[in-house]
Amino acid sequence: MRATFAVLLACSLPCAAQPTDWHPFQWYMASVAGGPVERAAMLLPVKVNGVDCRVQLDSAVGQELIWTRQAPTAQPRTAAAQAKPALVELAGIRKSIAAQAANLEPLSAEGCSAGTIATVGSAFFEHGTLTLDLGGARYAFVPSAQLADQPAAAPFRYTPLAEGGGPPIVEVKRPGAKTGYAVLDTGSARFDLAALDRRQWDELSGGLPAEAGPRVKAFSVPSWGRQLPCYETALAGGFEVGGARVPQASASYCVHEGFRAPADTLGLLGMRAFGDRVITLDFLSRRWRLSDAPSSSGL
Repeated sequence: MRATFAVLLACSLPCAAQPTDWHPFQWYMASVAGGPVERAAMLLPVKVNGVDCRVQLDSAVGQELIWTRQAPTAQPRTAAAQAKPALVELAGIRKSIAAQAANLEPLSAEGCSAGTIATVGSAFFEHGTLTLDLGGARYAFVPSAQLADQPAAAPFRYTPLAEGGGPPIVEVKRPGAKTGYAVLDTGSARFDLAALDRRQWDELSGGLPAEAGPRVKAFSVPSWGRQLPCYETALAGGFEVGGARVPQASASYCVHEGFRAPADTLGLLGMRAFGDRVITLDFLSRRWRLSDAPSSSGL
């Protein structure tokens, strides 16, 4: 889910071999409903046709890239035929992505400083391994399988773009419940576990009503140009993911009209649950690993 507003030296989790070619990203910080200022989105530097700009990383998006500025809906059907390739350069990856004139209107120093030009999804990285150092605000990409023979890595589900595209889905364990699965979503930076429909909210909240009350906080977040009503409560018992225990977590639900959640998932697994850890996603071997941040001597 794309929201446009949107832990160390000792390894309690397996310590991963870290990439050497790191690239910085920026945490966009925001306050939701008067709450504390916290991480709300991951913004990556990018070059589009040679112009420095920014994109938001949203692993829940199955496409390679979605332009922020869309062509008018009344535009003729011939617009697709008028699209021209734009050169997108990100983390050493160079790809030609179809773009219409409207998509590239913000492509200037002034326009790029005002916001993001696009959202980058999982498919952009599916030919290799993406590593996200959340605490260090940096990431790396290697065009090869890095976790295929790593016993500490766990499998995840992923549908390649050529087969319809889809987000990475990882295993989540809840106390007293059978093992479930959740969409690993970098676009939900300020959430722990977030329901995508009322069924998932009922399961996560224990049947609480989706309305403000003694145990439920109501607020709204902007997403794709709309304000979504959201509800949040404490997630009883927390959960475990990637070998890490998240004892104090929240369950959230932002109402997406017409959105269909994957049938067998608990919802979205946001970045707040991971703190300052390192997430490694090997799309080639369909394996992932969660590890503690590298020491400063390794930076």
